[in-house]
Amino acid sequence: MFKSGILVMMITMASRVLGLFRTILIAYYFGASKFTDAYFSAFKISNLFRQVLGEGALGTVFIPLYNERVQKEGEEKGKVLIYSILNLLFVVTTILSLLTVIFSKEIIEIIVRGYPAETKEIASELLKIMAFYLLFIGMSGMIAAILNNFRKFLIPASTSLLFNMAVIASASLFGRRFGIEALAAGVLVGGILQFLVVLPSFFKIVKGYSFKIDFKDPYLKRIFLLLIPMLLGIFARQINSVVDQFFASYLKSGGVTALENATRLYNLPLGVFGISLATVVYPTMSRAMERKDFDQVEDKLIKGMNILMFLILPSMAVFTMYSVEVIELVFSRGRYSPEAILVTSQALLFYSLGLYFYTGTHLISRAYYGMKNTKDPVKFSIISILINICLNALLIGPLRHMGLALATAVASGVNFILLLIFFRRKYLKIDIGRVGRFTGMVAAAVVISILASFFIENTILKLVAFSAVYLGVWAIPLKRRGVEIF
Repeated sequence: MFKSGILVMMITMASRVLGLFRTILIAYYFGASKFTDAYFSAFKISNLFRQVLGEGALGTVFIPLYNERVQKEGEEKGKVLIYSILNLLFVVTTILSLLTVIFSKEIIEIIVRGYPAETKEIASELLKIMAFYLLFIGMSGMIAAILNNFRKFLIPASTSLLFNMAVIASASLFGRRFGIEALAAGVLVGGILQFLVVLPSFFKIVKGYSFKIDFKDPYLKRIFLLLIPMLLGIFARQINSVVDQFFASYLKSGGVTALENATRLYNLPLGVFGISLATVVYPTMSRAMERKDFDQVEDKLIKGMNILMFLILPSMAVFTMYSVEVIELVFSRGRYSPEAILVTSQALLFYSLGLYFYTGTHLISRAYYGMKNTKDPVKFSIISILINICLNALLIGPLRHMGLALATAVASGVNFILLLIFFRRKYLKIDIGRVGRFTGMVAAAVVISILASFFIENTILKLVAFSAVYLGVWAIPLKRRGVEIF
């Protein structure tokens, strides 16, 4: 499992680095302006239902029920369920994409009400171009979840590489000629490529296809019964995202872009470590739960939490202690102004305070879903979202963009803590002492690494020194015990 996790992390790392380069390229060509504000807002809206209909809720609910059906009724019946889900998903995403094209102006008017009229018009046109991205990313995401369940992790993990390449190519080849619309076209092409690349592996597994939807299938009904509470939670998160956009639209021009660029940076460790690990752990954990092997479930969960701590805590330290240096290193070129660098670094600092909570939530939530409990994660998610919205309203005045970032970090912490406490009460008495002892070891290594690198002037050398010292501290323990150290 952990070997697969390392491979997925490597591919995801390459994809996230490419995604960061994509963000740098956008900043270089377009700076932080009304055009980039419009682009990021339109992309968020076109991406709005991806987690619901793609690799998020639907894929997560599907995996344990598919495994149950195959165990009880055989693989052919499992394939019938796959066909029904994918065909239904195609119909729903097509309708949603068409509605997005038709009502793009109205959607923009509601979500980013604080934008000037010209920025709203730009966002509306970009949204029309990107609308069918939902169809392709929804289908590719669901197929990726199916492939993951068959332990085919590498191709699903690599799809984001193609997306980033498409946007990078559109920006560098057509950005000067067609402006911000080239980026929107790149998003659509990227979605199509993500869909096409997973198809060969999918057909190799299912060996055929049927375009029928069996609405009488009891497993299909069970999927939607389990999905309903998850949908409520994810729609609440999407509403939360919309509310964040609403508040951010009242910031100075370029404020939304600065927040998005800070998000891109802290999403680097989130995607590489948190989501990759959760993706690999979940199918194994789901099968262990089906066998009632709760010792294995606990061991995998604790190891997952400790590995995240080992990887995420140093990332948090770098993004908080060296936020200005990191942003200057990444964005200080082209049309990205010194003011934009300052705003982005401040947002990165406050976002990063919740980085472990963001990643840990992905892992703990999967444990609930493996237990076929979709209600509790939704409850805690809604509580954290309400906290986030209230904090947005309270903090945007005195702290501006920093307040929005801090609200997100605090709300994520509340969500993670609630998930962990109630999972221990309901299911497994996870050994928190084991996690705590390991956290203390990681924290000590991070402090040593900060002290060794803090007074170095050159940013690249500073980051190299931090990494070298941190890995050096862990070299002997890892060599002696390997993954058992976690």
